[in-house]
Amino acid sequence: MLVSQPPPPPTASPLAARALFLAMLVLAVGMSACLSEDKGTGSTEQWREGMSTEDEEEPEVCDECDGGADAGDAGDAGDAGDAGCPPPEQEFTETATCDDDAGTDAGSNTGSDGGGGGGSDAGSDGGADAGSDAGRDAGTGPVVDAGADAGTDAGATLAEGPPVQASFAPQAAPAPTPVLNPTPTTAGDRTNGAERSRMRARCGMCELRPRGPIDPNKVPYISVHGIGAGPEVMDPAINNFPSNAQVYDFFYPDNRHPMETADCLRNAIVQARGAHSGTTVQVVAHSLGAIIATGADHSLADEEWMPTEVPTNCGFMKKVRGRHRKGFVLEPAPSPSQLDLRMTLIDPVFQGFTDAPLIVSDCVPGPGDLTAGSALMQTLNTRPTFSRQRRVFYANHPSDDKARDLTEFDDADLELICKAIRGETVRTRKFGLINAWNAVKNLRAGPGGKKLKDALGCGGCSAARIKELAGQVAPRLPGDHTKVIEEVTF
Repeated sequence: MLVSQPPPPPTASPLAARALFLAMLVLAVGMSACLSEDKGTGSTEQWREGMSTEDEEEPEVCDECDGGADAGDAGDAGDAGDAGCPPPEQEFTETATCDDDAGTDAGSNTGSDGGGGGGSDAGSDGGADAGSDAGRDAGTGPVVDAGADAGTDAGATLAEGPPVQASFAPQAAPAPTPVLNPTPTTAGDRTNGAERSRMRARCGMCELRPRGPIDPNKVPYISVHGIGAGPEVMDPAINNFPSNAQVYDFFYPDNRHPMETADCLRNAIVQARGAHSGTTVQVVAHSLGAIIATGADHSLADEEWMPTEVPTNCGFMKKVRGRHRKGFVLEPAPSPSQLDLRMTLIDPVFQGFTDAPLIVSDCVPGPGDLTAGSALMQTLNTRPTFSRQRRVFYANHPSDDKARDLTEFDDADLELICKAIRGETVRTRKFGLINAWNAVKNLRAGPGGKKLKDALGCGGCSAARIKELAGQVAPRLPGDHTKVIEEVTF
């Protein structure tokens, strides 16, 4: 018997050895960057807002929560981790109109989405599948079997099996994942420590719980806190809610992907609506909670609001991690007549942090996705929304830059927006500026007023004009990133 021997290892050339050394050096630098960022120093501390490495990496303890390597990973949404490749410039243009278009968006979106999709799918798919499959199977299968099998099987004893009854009944769709727990919360439930413990027990699955028994005649107000905090941090805003508010606390883990949590909040919104007699649902969200709430708004308009693959800085496609957990089923999107969704977003971090995508995004869950150039931040606020009303408030504190509105950018940066509005093609790596612009450009200046981008297109665009109108569409309220919560009125 011959036994093949493995070939002797090739002798490495000096050039190959040098290449190997450089590769190991790059890997070591990347690991060093990850480790240094994990210490929470410098600007990373702003991203964390109180998070620790232990908070992010606590293992899940139940088997059923494992959604695979991708579902539980809250790392970068596609752009980071490409060390050595410069971030690509982002190209953007704006088309402003001087017409008074108040109310146009709500009508046109619902009509085109509801009618177009259903008609094209039903017609094209039904015809193609029914025709091609039926003909091919019925014509070729019996003829081939009758000729080939008749000779070989003639002498064998055939055992007849039980008759098979074909069924063409449609299979029932899986039920949406429930996240509403009608058990009222207590003050002890709403602390950061209690929430973290609850989320570990639920394997990171979000949960919606009321403060007090559910009254179907009240209006649901869903409170969504920021990163590194518990639901109790929203108490100052809740104290300003109207008397007919049914308050719900939205519990979510810091270390799951914001896209996953946004889809989970989508279910919470629909299920809260189902517990009440009216159609209005108010979502009041702070900081990272505002990012999650905006994602839920996009998810209700289009469940594929976030791409599953995005281009990297080096030109190849990369899978987006954390999109869905295994087995999670979205609530069907209600019609606008079934849900009147209203958003109040307090000091949101829409601009992201640092303009260049960083390798830390592959190492630090959650905060990595908040780099300004990540796929999450560049996608946010560029997709259709479901809500009828959207209010945005920023903190007016000179030394607090966790959340930056347009008034805090340099005049030279804001001039890039004016160039785009004037029809010029703008290419820039100032991702934070574009993210902040996309977050407010469709908000209206004053009741029934024009959208910000249209007002700039009609009345002339300048840095000073942008700051003036931005202060109207997204007012700055007294206080820092946390104190501003108590300044919002309802």
